[in-house]
Amino acid sequence: MYESALTVWRQSYNALPDDRYQPNVADAVLADLKGLLEKYNVQEKFGYHLIHGHLQVAPGRVMLGRPMTQLDACWTHPTSVKEVALGDVHGHIFVLGGDGQFTPYEYRLGPPPQITANETAFISAVQSYLLEKNLASLIGIQLLSGDGTPNDMQEFVLSDNHGTVMMDAKVTNVGKAYRVTGWTLVRNVDGSTELKGNEQHAETVKGPHKVFIDGKGLPDVGGGIDAEVDIDEEVVINALRREEVIN
Repeated sequence: MYESALTVWRQSYNALPDDRYQPNVADAVLADLKGLLEKYNVQEKFGYHLIHGHLQVAPGRVMLGRPMTQLDACWTHPTSVKEVALGDVHGHIFVLGGDGQFTPYEYRLGPPPQITANETAFISAVQSYLLEKNLASLIGIQLLSGDGTPNDMQEFVLSDNHGTVMMDAKVTNVGKAYRVTGWTLVRNVDGSTELKGNEQHAETVKGPHKVFIDGKGLPDVGGGIDAEVDIDEEVVINALRREEVIN
């Protein structure tokens, strides 16, 4: 069962298109999705995500996000399944699979949360809507951290298959957005609500939302996607500084 779950995780991610190949999400669709969050009152727990991937995950690895220790950011990257305890990870972003059911393709550290009957009804409603509108390959569900109003976040892709870094836009030096990839329901000061694009790919000097070291991929460890070499987060931080993403 463990190996079966691993295969599903990896195949789900590897089948995803890069965000540059995804069409824009229509305003009418965003309005409908906003309505579902409000109807079931689950905006503190769920948001939506643009379905996309950036790399190919090798056998024996899964996409797992965890807080960085030296930077207020989350680093999601292919992680050896030997380091993953199934009881201490949970699905973070979910896509509708070929069977019409939601399947996680990115995970975060922490035990799986309890899902209420109302939240299950919301998930079923989104599932039906996406299938009816033929949007299963465009929009997915994102499980939020539940630690308050989401900040505006920017995601940077680390080349050479080393994942992505997501951090608060306030701490980066990059102001130009490349693509909105996540939406959450927020309440404005006047009491109105809006489905806000709070996660974005940022555009760096050397190309849209990609980070390199000395013009080479990050890092040059060799072996391609099958390499069993794990890198230290200090290498990632140095790359972000060299590209002037952070100070």
